[in-house]
Order: sequence, then structure tokens, then C-alpha cells
Amino acid sequence: MPAVEVWFLGGPVDGRLAPVEVDETANLPQVVRLLQAGFYLGTADNPSQPIEHQYVHDEAETSPAVYRYVGPAQT
Repeated sequence: MPAVEVWFLGGPVDGRLAPVEVDETANLPQVVRLLQAGFYLGTADNPSQPIEHQYVHDEAETSPAVYRYVGPAQT
């Protein structure tokens, strides 16, 4: 599917542009969940579970489209 560049505000990816896929009607999803992953450096045998961060599409911002951080995703 095609994607458009969007701007993420707040949270772990604050200020970054990234591609987000659009649906068949060229609409962006209302919510994007990003999995926080990276290096593990610690004393425990296993790292803790990755954290999903949730961003909501701000319909008022269109050039570029903006997603605002609303916090960790509820599981």
C-alpha cells in the first residue's frame, strides 16, 4: 500500500518524520501504535517486555499530517 510522511509529536519519537501506510481510500489510520525496542543492557537474565506507544491522528494538522502522543497503549 502507499504511504505518506507524517510528523510524530511527543513520546519516544518526538519530532520525527516517518512513513505511515494509507488505506484503499488514501486515508490515514486514526491510531498508530509503535513498539519500543532497542538494546538491552542490564543485570537480569531477560529484558522486560517491549512497550507499545500510542499516537492519535490530529485531523486539524494536514501539512504534514501529525500524530500526537497519548501514552503507552492499553493492553
